[in-house]
Amino acid sequence: MNQTTLFPLSRDALHDPHRWNSDWEIWLRGAHFALPHGPRNCFDAKLDDMQDAAHGVDEALEGYQALVLSTCAIQRNITAEALQHFTEDNFEARWMTAGADVRGKHVLRAMAAVCSKAQNLNEARAYCPELRVLRLRLDGKVFLSLLRSVMLEDASFIPSQPIFVSNPGWDAWAAQQRILNDTEAKKIALAEILILRTKLICHVVHFTIRSFVEKDLPDLIVTKRHEKTKLSSAPHPDIIASVGLEAAKARAKDVKVGLKALRRERLDTCSYPGCQKTAPDNSVNFSQCKTCFEKMQRRVLYCSKTCQTADWKLRHKAICGKPLNFETASQALEHPVSAHNAATRIGPPINGYRRSLELTERVTKLNLHPTVDYQLYDANGDLQNVDWGAGTYAQEVFRVAREAAMTTGDPDAVAMMAHFMCSMIFLYTSKTRDHARITPDSIVAQLAREFALDDLRERVLEMQERQNTDPLHRPPLLGQAPEDLWAILDNSMPLSKIVVTLDEFR
Repeated sequence: MNQTTLFPLSRDALHDPHRWNSDWEIWLRGAHFALPHGPRNCFDAKLDDMQDAAHGVDEALEGYQALVLSTCAIQRNITAEALQHFTEDNFEARWMTAGADVRGKHVLRAMAAVCSKAQNLNEARAYCPELRVLRLRLDGKVFLSLLRSVMLEDASFIPSQPIFVSNPGWDAWAAQQRILNDTEAKKIALAEILILRTKLICHVVHFTIRSFVEKDLPDLIVTKRHEKTKLSSAPHPDIIASVGLEAAKARAKDVKVGLKALRRERLDTCSYPGCQKTAPDNSVNFSQCKTCFEKMQRRVLYCSKTCQTADWKLRHKAICGKPLNFETASQALEHPVSAHNAATRIGPPINGYRRSLELTERVTKLNLHPTVDYQLYDANGDLQNVDWGAGTYAQEVFRVAREAAMTTGDPDAVAMMAHFMCSMIFLYTSKTRDHARITPDSIVAQLAREFALDDLRERVLEMQERQNTDPLHRPPLLGQAPEDLWAILDNSMPLSKIVVTLDEFR
């Protein structure tokens, strides 16, 4: 798109952001980029660019996995920060009451900062009808909806695949296009458009949040590539036909100057996903995979032998010195920094269940602290860790209920957890003062918020009735404990004698 489409240039984003954005708003409303023709025109332009460049398809295949991995990491970071601002800083109310001018200022600042850093991100505005500053500033709910669309259900790890931002028009076109894709060029062109579309939206959302809460904007690292495509100042015939020879020459010169400036800002980056160390100003010499460079002229850099060995085991062995295709370039990869907690991780929502923001925060923190069974707020609003003993029967059945509650929202599982924690907190407070400021009422209120269950109080009292009618007076969470095991459990923690009333203990 950079030679044949007269879209606003990335270099203008910081020089004159209001004019740059105004030009983009006109493009996004125009017939070329607007639905229903926009996706097809963008795809055709992307495909033409790849096929016009001597190594365009190869370069796209080489960079695709890095685009996916970085987008996954961005979404994890957005989720972690947004959860904090939503739950602790009242972000939603502040954003809604800020006013259109204030919202617009932060959105435009974010958009210009992102698109000025990379040509492909600037071009990606053509793929994003959602990124209309006018619409985002006038209706605060539009931005909040866009933010939630890129947030993960768990920010304790980096996923292997991002959440692609849904848009009915783009989704329908992409589904149809996948059926027609019969070449590597078509496959990678479509994939690159969809990931760049999501990545740009994520960056803009992230930068907007940071700007609004008055924090420094995030670092946006653009990786240096072994450039196979030479820059040319010769105007494209289509541009000459559109605006005339002199204007086309001037534009081609501007494009070349802008791209040279952007290339100077790129950094060498370690290829191992678990590292991503950069070498600013070439101050650090990275080693290069000799086989890839000699056989494929592919630039694969490592900051250390340790990272090179780790990447070899993770993914590089399968592609070292070999041509890439779309299948190998798009293979899902679990990020190394996330693999350590995979076995103990609370699972994702299933059967269409959607976690509340508070529950997402709780899942995230529990997955970051896998030895903790739950976290409860005390009277000061501080989180207190609770656990029922590593490897114990009580912990085992509690975690089964916790998994069901957090992945399906099952009200009975939530009520059993809440009832059990109310009973256990009584035992804690009868022996120590550590949890004296946590009460049954506060436990039920917390879980009612997290699981969005307005009738949780009644459900917990029903659990107490079930315990009252149980022959062994077992809490429902421990209702399957055999009689001999229950005798041991009740001797060590006499739950059979505790009655949860939610007003006071008896």
